[in-house]
Amino acid sequence: MKNLWLATLVASIVSVSFWLAVSWLAEVDEPWDAGAYWTVIYPAALALTLMLGLLFSKHRWLSGPVVMFGQVPCVMMNAEAGPLLAVGLLYALLLSIPAVLLSWAARPLYRRLVAN
Repeated sequence: MKNLWLATLVASIVSVSFWLAVSWLAEVDEPWDAGAYWTVIYPAALALTLMLGLLFSKHRWLSGPVVMFGQVPCVMMNAEAGPLLAVGLLYALLLSIPAVLLSWAARPLYRRLVAN
């Protein structure tokens, strides 16, 4: 159980830091408002999910939701948490679905690449 907490803590810190950096570099309050969100930022977040999935192979499924839900604290730090917070949570949930699948597939994919 201790490893689960460590994996969650590390992934949370890395994820929120990633989204804060995105917001700062893109000069937006909400990461999903950045112009390059779908072309650069979301794929980079998926790559982060993959890396965290490889790092915490036992709890690899956890990295997807943690990375995507890391946008919510970032928004709350940069903007006011208003009535649209529920929409932001739903948005993060939907974005986490591909991230969960990617993080779940990380370890078998890594094993296959190393074996070849």
